[in-house]
Amino acid sequence: MASVPNPSLDAGLAALKQGNYDVAIAHLEGVCEFELDQAIISRASVALVKAYRQSGDIQNAIALCQTLTQDLNPKVQQWATSTLPELMAESPPSANQTGFTPEADTSANPTGFVPLNSPSSPTKPGTIKQRLTDSAKRLFTGDKSQQQSPGNQQSPQPSSQLPVAFTPPSAPSVFSPSPRFRNLGRAENWRPFKPPKLTQLALIVAGSAIAFAWVLRFWLKFLMATTNTILVQLPLLSPIQWFYRDPTQVLAVLAIVTLIVSPWLMDWLLRQVYGLESLSVSQLAARSSESAKVIQRFCRQRRLPLPTLGILPTEAPLAIAYGNLPRTARIVVSEGLLTQLADDEIATIYAAQLGHIVNRDFILSSLGTLILQFPYLFYLYVAQGGEQLAEWIRGKYPATQRVLPPLCLGISSIISSLGYATYWLLRLPLLWFSRIRIYYSDRVAIETTGNPNGLTRALLKIGLGMSDAIHQAEQTRPLWDSFDLVLPVGYRQGLLLSSCSPHVPFERVLQWECTNPYRHWLIITAAHPLLGDRLHLCARYALHWQLGTELDLPIPPPPIRDNKTRWLKLIDSYKAFPLFQSVILTGFVVGIVLQVGFWLLGILSDWLSRWWITGFWRLIWLHNAGSFLDACILIAFSLSIILWINRYFPDIKPAAIRHQPSLEQMLADPNALPSTHQPVEFTGKLLGRRGLQNWLGVDLIIETDSGLVKLHYFSILGSLGNLLPLGTRPSDLVGESVTVMGWFRRGVTPWIDVETLSTSDGKVSRAHYPLWLVILAVVAAIWASYLIWTLPA
Repeated sequence: MASVPNPSLDAGLAALKQGNYDVAIAHLEGVCEFELDQAIISRASVALVKAYRQSGDIQNAIALCQTLTQDLNPKVQQWATSTLPELMAESPPSANQTGFTPEADTSANPTGFVPLNSPSSPTKPGTIKQRLTDSAKRLFTGDKSQQQSPGNQQSPQPSSQLPVAFTPPSAPSVFSPSPRFRNLGRAENWRPFKPPKLTQLALIVAGSAIAFAWVLRFWLKFLMATTNTILVQLPLLSPIQWFYRDPTQVLAVLAIVTLIVSPWLMDWLLRQVYGLESLSVSQLAARSSESAKVIQRFCRQRRLPLPTLGILPTEAPLAIAYGNLPRTARIVVSEGLLTQLADDEIATIYAAQLGHIVNRDFILSSLGTLILQFPYLFYLYVAQGGEQLAEWIRGKYPATQRVLPPLCLGISSIISSLGYATYWLLRLPLLWFSRIRIYYSDRVAIETTGNPNGLTRALLKIGLGMSDAIHQAEQTRPLWDSFDLVLPVGYRQGLLLSSCSPHVPFERVLQWECTNPYRHWLIITAAHPLLGDRLHLCARYALHWQLGTELDLPIPPPPIRDNKTRWLKLIDSYKAFPLFQSVILTGFVVGIVLQVGFWLLGILSDWLSRWWITGFWRLIWLHNAGSFLDACILIAFSLSIILWINRYFPDIKPAAIRHQPSLEQMLADPNALPSTHQPVEFTGKLLGRRGLQNWLGVDLIIETDSGLVKLHYFSILGSLGNLLPLGTRPSDLVGESVTVMGWFRRGVTPWIDVETLSTSDGKVSRAHYPLWLVILAVVAAIWASYLIWTLPA
C-alpha cells in the first residue's frame, strides 16, 4: 500500500471505522513512522493491529501485537496481551515455519544448501555498530537536520531495517514502534532560578582536597618505606636516605607549583599525547553557532574573560574544562561531540563547562586530574616499554626467549600495575566531589540556555556515542579512562546505554537509576552521578517552565524520614553491596562497636576497682587492647565471607543458566542488587586492551547481540594473581569470539563475575573469584588467631 503524503491519526481512525482498511493502514503506518509522541504512536499501533486483522493480514497483526505487549502504557500492554492469543488462533498454519527446504528443490546447488533470509535470524555481535548508529542517529531522530524548522524538513523515507518482532520466514516485515527523541522545545522567555548556595560545594571541595592530600602523602610514604625495605634486603644495594624523611613539605611545594602551571602543563600533555588542536570562537561558530553565542553572552554577563577553546581528534563525544583561574580557563571538546550532537545540544554542554568555571570547582578537578596523569601514563608507558623490550630480546637473543622475555614481561607488569594501583587509589577521595559538582554545572547549563530537554538529549547522545566509540575502538581509550573525573558522562555509563535498541526505550533501562532504594549507596565508587537522577532533574526543570519532558522517567522515592525505616535499611545494607565491600563494611562496623564497647568496659572496670569492688580490675586491660580488637575485626571479616559466599556465588548448574539472554530482560528489575545472582552464558566478541596493559583485567568487555557488558576477572590470588604465569590470560583472548559464563550483577554499571572464558578452538581462561575470597577468609582467621595467641598474659 502506498503511503499518504500527510498521514493523520484521525483520518486513519475514521477510515478504520468506515471499513476502508487500505486507507486506514496507509495513514496509521505513516503515523507510526513519523510521529514523535509515544502516546500517539501507541494509539495508532492499536488501531493498526485492528486494521491488519480486519483486512486479513494476520501475520503483520501478530508481529505488531507482540511488540505492543512491551509498550510503556499498561492499558496497551493489557490489551495486546489479551488480543494476541485470539490472533494466534486465527493465524493459518504455515506450510513450513522451520526454513527447511526439501532436497528435491536444491538441484541448483549440489551441496543442498539453501540460504535463509529470515528476519528472525539471530543478530551477530558484529552488528552492534549498526544498532548503536541507528539508535543515536536514525531511529532517535537526533541528528542536526531534525533541528530545522518544520517547514524546511523533508519527510524521511520509510526504512526496511527497522527491527520487528519474530515472524515466520514467509511473513513480511512490519513497522515496529520504536522509542526515539521527542525533540521537544525549549523555554523562550524564562526567569533565572534563585542563586544556589555554594556553601555545600565549597565544603566538599575543601574536604576532598584535604583527603586527596592525605592519601597522596600516605601512599608516597608507604612506597618510600617499602622501597627502602626491599633495598636493605638486596645485596650490593643500599637504601635511599632521602626516603626516610617526611615528604610533607616537598609535596606541598610540588602541589603549589603544579597548580600554578596546571593550565599550560595540561595543554602540553593533551597536545603531545592526545593530539589537542586550538579552536577559535569563529571556528566554533561555523560548527555550532549557538555555542559561540552562549560562551560570549555568558562571559559578558558574568564579566569573565573568554576561555581558551580546543578540540581533540577523537570519535568519542567528550568535553573537558580545566585551569586554575577564570582567565586561564580552557574548554576542550572532541570532534565526536561536534559531529554527533545538534547545535542546541552542543550549547548545553559548553554551558555546563562554563558552570564549572564560574563555580570554581574546575580548579580542584584540574589539579587532581593532572596529578592522576603521572601514575596513569607511567602505567601505560612501562607496559608498552616492557613489551617492546621483550620483543627486542626475542629478536636479538633468540636462545634466551624462554627465560629473559617472560622475566622482562613479569617485572614490567608488576611495575606498571603499581602505577595503575596508584592512579586508582588517588582518585578515590575525589569521587564524591566529582559527582556533586556535576549537579551544579547541570543547573548552570539549563539556566543559561533555557533548554533542559536539549541537555537531556545531549547527555543521552554522549552515552550512546561512548558505547559506539568503544565498539569501533574495541577497547576503552586511555583518554576516556584517565580523564574520567572531568567528563560530562563516563564511558561506563555508555556501557549501560548500549542496551538501548530501537525497541528498548531509555526509560526502561534508566528505571533502576531512579527507583532502586540502594542506588545512592552503590555509586560510592563512581565518578559520575546516576544518569537517571540527572535526567529526572532536567525533567523537573522542564515542568517548572511548563515544557514537555523528553523522557517519562519514574518519580524517585522520597527520602526516608522515620528512624525505624532508616534502621531497617541500614541492617539490610550488607545485601546491597558486592560481597567484598559487604565484608569490609561488616568488619568496619564490628570494629567500631567492639572498640567503643570494650573501651567503655575497661573504663568502667577501672572506675569500679577504685571503689574496692573486687573482680572488675581484671577487665581494665580491655580499654587498651588494640591487638585483641584487631583480631575481633579480622574474625568478623572472615566469618562474613564464610557465611555469605554460597549465597553470593551459588553453583552454576546447567539447568539454571540463562543462555544469551537479552540485556533488556536482565536490566528490567528495578529492585535488583549485586547480591542478586543470575548465572548467565553470553557469546560475543571480547573487547579490551591487549598485552601488559590488561594483565590486571581492568578493561574487559563482552560485546553481545544486545549490548556491552563489563567483565570482572579474578584469579585464585585476586587481581595480583593475574600477574603470575597463567596458561591463558583474558587479555590473550581480546578480539576473539568467546563464551563467558558467570554471575550477572546489577549495579550502577552492570557486570559479570567471570567463571570461565572459552573460545571455539578450545582455549579456556578460568577465574577463581570465590576461591580467592575463601583464601582471604582463611588468612584473616589465621592472623586473628596469631594476634590473640601473642597477647601478653
